[in-house]
Amino acid sequence: MNKNIIAVCDSEVDYACNFTEYMNHKKKLPFCAEAFTDLEKFYNFARNQPPSMVLISQRDMDDRIQQIKKESVVVLLEEKGVEKPPYKCIYKYQSAESVIKEIINYYTEKNQVSFYQGEEKKLKLVGIYSPSEICDNCLFALTAAQILGEEERVLYISMEAFAGLEQLFLQKYENNLTDFFFALRCGKEDLWGELQKMVQQEGNMDYLPPVESPEDIKAIPFAHWVKLFEIVEKSGQYHKVILNISSAVDELFSVLNLCHQIYIPVRTGFIADCKLSQFELLIKSWGVIEEERMKVIFLPNGEQSIDRIHSMEAVKMGTWGNFVRKALEGHETRK
Repeated sequence: MNKNIIAVCDSEVDYACNFTEYMNHKKKLPFCAEAFTDLEKFYNFARNQPPSMVLISQRDMDDRIQQIKKESVVVLLEEKGVEKPPYKCIYKYQSAESVIKEIINYYTEKNQVSFYQGEEKKLKLVGIYSPSEICDNCLFALTAAQILGEEERVLYISMEAFAGLEQLFLQKYENNLTDFFFALRCGKEDLWGELQKMVQQEGNMDYLPPVESPEDIKAIPFAHWVKLFEIVEKSGQYHKVILNISSAVDELFSVLNLCHQIYIPVRTGFIADCKLSQFELLIKSWGVIEEERMKVIFLPNGEQSIDRIHSMEAVKMGTWGNFVRKALEGHETRK
């Protein structure tokens, strides 16, 4: 299947070329981007092969843009708040990830279809769970999300009693998963719209602000988690969802059973070994989750403290980042 073509028209050569290269090489998105720094060449191209969407710099717009359907045009603004009706406008000097996110949201909204339709890719849930309930579980999940996000669109969801993301990312969230599940219980129709309002971006991943308290996690029934995952899958905007799972969730084993792959980070030690042994015995007796879907990750010696990490880019670097990358690639980590 041929991918959609998005034309990036901007006489600012560095921006057009760098943004186009970023889309084509960093993310496996379902379109090809082509840069045009000469408008004459763009319009000659468009007459023979109309692009699915045109991203055009505000400074480069002229009357010829009327040849293109207005629904297919996105204006790249150099100043915030300077709208160009009737066209969709995006501020160009934000992060490339934020621009791409707005483009995909706009495309999906206008066409009422998934941006990823035709890729024949089903959303995959990747679970990170430790019966020891260690902080390294969170760090492994965040690192996995950053690494997997290099090549695919990833959504990170914390199902922990205490996620601490406001403190970690120095953010204050207006909406979070507590609000989403309240909207779900109230029977609101546009639940994907509720999620879109709260989606945040950090490094190579998008994430949903977690619930406000441990009681909220305990009160969310398994069926509501399933509904959340179905909504994300139907949107078509993500390839993988990374779930940082705690024992506080309703029907823990049922949640784990939804996952295509389950990583179990543990530290060696008598108590930790006892907890892991009990977990493995229960999983085996339940008899539903295949052994090949689970991978126990014995963490390296030496503490990888999250208070020494200054950015999400840093978590995938160095010894720790290499360790997680090898674990995700399937290299043996069990001793």
